[in-house]
Amino acid sequence: MRAPDLLTVGDGASIGAAVNLENFEVRGAHWEVAPIVLADNAYIGSYAVVQGNVTMEAGARLEGLSSLPAGSRIPAGQIWTGAPARHDPQARAPELPPRPVREGRWARLDVLAYAGGGTLIAALFFMPVFPSFVLIDWIDARWLDLMGSRVWWPNAFLAYLLLALPASALLLFLTVLVSAMLRWALLPRLTGGRWPVYGQIYLRRWLTNQIQESSLSVLHGLYASIYAGTWYRLLGAKVGRGTEISTAMGIVPDMLTLGRDSFIADGVMLGDEEIDRGWMTMRPTVIGNRSFVGNGAYVPDGSVLPDDVLIGVQSRAPANARMASGQTWLGNPPLALPAREQTAGFPEHLTFRPSLGRKVARGAVEGMRMILPLAVVIAVGYLTVMKVIPIAVRDGFLAAFDELMLAGVLYGVGTFLFLLLLKCLLIGRYRPRAEPMWTPFVWKSEAVTSLYESIAVPNFFNFLRATPWLPLALRCMGAKIGKRVFMDTTDVTEYDCVFIGDDAVLHAWSGPQTHLFEDRVMKIGPVRIGNGVNVGPRTTILYDTRVEEGARLGPLTLVLKGESIPAGQAWMGSPATPWTRR
Repeated sequence: MRAPDLLTVGDGASIGAAVNLENFEVRGAHWEVAPIVLADNAYIGSYAVVQGNVTMEAGARLEGLSSLPAGSRIPAGQIWTGAPARHDPQARAPELPPRPVREGRWARLDVLAYAGGGTLIAALFFMPVFPSFVLIDWIDARWLDLMGSRVWWPNAFLAYLLLALPASALLLFLTVLVSAMLRWALLPRLTGGRWPVYGQIYLRRWLTNQIQESSLSVLHGLYASIYAGTWYRLLGAKVGRGTEISTAMGIVPDMLTLGRDSFIADGVMLGDEEIDRGWMTMRPTVIGNRSFVGNGAYVPDGSVLPDDVLIGVQSRAPANARMASGQTWLGNPPLALPAREQTAGFPEHLTFRPSLGRKVARGAVEGMRMILPLAVVIAVGYLTVMKVIPIAVRDGFLAAFDELMLAGVLYGVGTFLFLLLLKCLLIGRYRPRAEPMWTPFVWKSEAVTSLYESIAVPNFFNFLRATPWLPLALRCMGAKIGKRVFMDTTDVTEYDCVFIGDDAVLHAWSGPQTHLFEDRVMKIGPVRIGNGVNVGPRTTILYDTRVEEGARLGPLTLVLKGESIPAGQAWMGSPATPWTRR
């Protein structure tokens, strides 16, 4: 949500998960804000993007992974879908019972239940940190006494970092244990069905969602790792052997089945529950064997993907009746492609059937990638406490406040320098290449990306978004970024393959996607964005592309690999096509 003052939401409206209400836009040297009006009973599906100066009249519906560009208006009762969204006269809203009503004492109890539940989960996920601190404190007090010995603080930090490695492993184990126990204690195994949003089933499902999201800060490194399948099995999902799962969203574990050797890429919205007109609907979602779901794709609740189906980047899975084994679908509305690019030349033991030795090696690398960020956080936290508490005891908390601020700044800058050093040591410079998944380069590259997303982005890069400092920081990482560039996104990975010209604008969560995993092969290539290009929110530009000078890309646009957007033209859609206003 960008400008809350200019957002109007009517009674009974439903807004899905990970919706971007982007009523903020930069054009040249100016920024603009505009109203968004959602009338009574309006509906926005998950993963949609809505820009400013937009009106959805009473009962209007915008389906999931659809974009509503600036100046659009959906008349009352109409259903729009696609990127960009257009009226679908064949679509029908699901038939639901009358909206449930909750009033009086029960409504007040609901408010208290959600407040209490949120507070309880926040406290529970704060508690596993304490055993880690206690372990370090016990070792320090018994044998080291680093602060009492007045050891220089960088040396003390290194010592605490080594102590924090087993403490981080303990924290990781306790978080997994607490999360799994809470999930099964709060929400028994469910089958498909429909429940009112008032009542214990919805409350329990909401609490389970909070558990999964709260655990992400500690367990971020677990995703896109060899351990991800085990984690989802603990939560109740059925996961086949050899399946790779990255940072999927909206998962209802009980309702999810993933076949053997399937692949779920970053940022997939995978079968989230449907909330509409006061009812929660959950249906089983099934992904077949060796099927692939690309980055930022949307798989609606109740989808059943047959074996060997590919859903492209930022694409919506079609209706079940339209899909057959071996098909490739791209875009929204989804289009069936007649052929799929095949990756050849790599043996099975480097893609789908690794040896035991490679599994052990990858597990070790990814285990360290999970523990190391937590160790840095714990070591910094413990060192800060040990340095600041004596000042607070002697001079009072206000006197120690500037020390806390300095520690916060140093920590943020330190995460950036730590990432930069690690990238130089493990990768050097990214160059166009293709590497199978079960090779050290891929493990090291994923480790750098995981550390970037788990500690450097939340503690440093996010604070620089939409300021002149973010392009400077990314230049230090290897990206080639011109002058006066406005960036409201940190969605950059293979930094050396990113080229952005002068005066370019990249809106929220847009980005150059410089790699894809195709048939378990990581392919890396350059993305070139010319001078004065304006990239809309949640737009993805795949590798080996060129966006020429002065071009404009609308919201939720997908530029396919190998394409070139002509200079001065406006393109929009998934996949991108010339932008004609309607």
